[in-house]
Amino acid sequence: MNAIDIIGTGLGKQDLTQKHLDLIRACDVLVGGDRHLKWFDDLGKQKIPIKGPIAKVVEAIREKIGRNRIVVLASGDPLFYGIGSTLIHYFDKVQLNIHSNISSVSAAFAAIKEPWHDAAVISLHGQKEIETLSFSKLSTENKIAFLTSPEMNPGVIAEVFIKAGIYDFSVCVLENLGAGDQERISWFDNMDLVRQQTFQEPNIVILLKRSLQKSPAVSRETYIGMEDSLFKHSKGLITKSEIRCVTLSKLKFIKKDHVLWDIGSGSGSVGIEASFLIPWGLVYAVEKHPGRISDLVHNIKNFNCSNVKVVNSEFPDGIEDLKTPDRIFIGGGGKNMAKILESCCEKMMPSGRIVVNTVLLQTIATTLACFEKHGFLTEVVQIQVSRSKAMPYGDRLEAINPVWIISGAKQG
Repeated sequence: MNAIDIIGTGLGKQDLTQKHLDLIRACDVLVGGDRHLKWFDDLGKQKIPIKGPIAKVVEAIREKIGRNRIVVLASGDPLFYGIGSTLIHYFDKVQLNIHSNISSVSAAFAAIKEPWHDAAVISLHGQKEIETLSFSKLSTENKIAFLTSPEMNPGVIAEVFIKAGIYDFSVCVLENLGAGDQERISWFDNMDLVRQQTFQEPNIVILLKRSLQKSPAVSRETYIGMEDSLFKHSKGLITKSEIRCVTLSKLKFIKKDHVLWDIGSGSGSVGIEASFLIPWGLVYAVEKHPGRISDLVHNIKNFNCSNVKVVNSEFPDGIEDLKTPDRIFIGGGGKNMAKILESCCEKMMPSGRIVVNTVLLQTIATTLACFEKHGFLTEVVQIQVSRSKAMPYGDRLEAINPVWIISGAKQG
């Protein structure tokens, strides 16, 4: 029985080697899409177009395979989301000869002169929606390539990333790769511009983390306990660096995919640094004051925190829209502290942790009473920090307000 030769066509007929062309001329039956078959109209071969259900194409090949030499033409590389990946499920591998070629993704990264061994590649062919993708995990990638379709096009991709609140990628749309004068490569820093445009088919979308492009505006070293001055904040409303370090240690992020509620987020300093510790997780930065949202959004963008979502509401309003938390930090509550704590204790996952920072004696009593009611194991730490301050002939220590850090661990 003759073997089936599955030949990758790369980006076009110009990528076929002499070996490929010799196999095509020597075959009896040519299988492929209409575009590929038209390249070889002059050879007068029997043709099986790849249309409709793949089972019918397979049946047509089976009818011919016994007495004919068959060549299947595949776009790009046959085993890279191609027809070759499908045919190996219908035929014994000894019946198949795979002839590799340039894939569209390798060609796309070559066109923008970017290595792609560390890229995440996602095919949207045949998909009806991309809402099911794990964007919290995608946000930790440095490079992502999307194989698009007319339905799942660059605009749809941009729409979903905007909804997911992922800000820190530059977008490259590559249209008609390998088509000479029709080839077009476009870069966008604003995903909303991608959403507003129409692109020629076929196209590929590549997303690159902006920090890879060595732009000083977005490439910044991050660490736990960053200086307060690195965060935009109003009237000193920020959890101070030293307090932040202890607070994060008490939250005990033991998994990379924890969900954190940062209630009374303010500048977002705790939630932002927490996001470094849970790159596959999610931080909800809940802040009720509209005037503080601009600072919060600025800091999120400045530190490329794509797994931090801003929630502008007065907690617990909208609590039903949030994923169930593993960890909760309460840095502000005011007169509604009892109501906030009650909601948090009820919603917390088993074995979860709540950490409350306060400078008010009354809040200590309220928090301990609520934790005791719900059976939380409790710990209280009081921290007094003093920072050195320069004087004309030396340094003195200047005290910062003492803070109580109350930790509650849910049993389960």
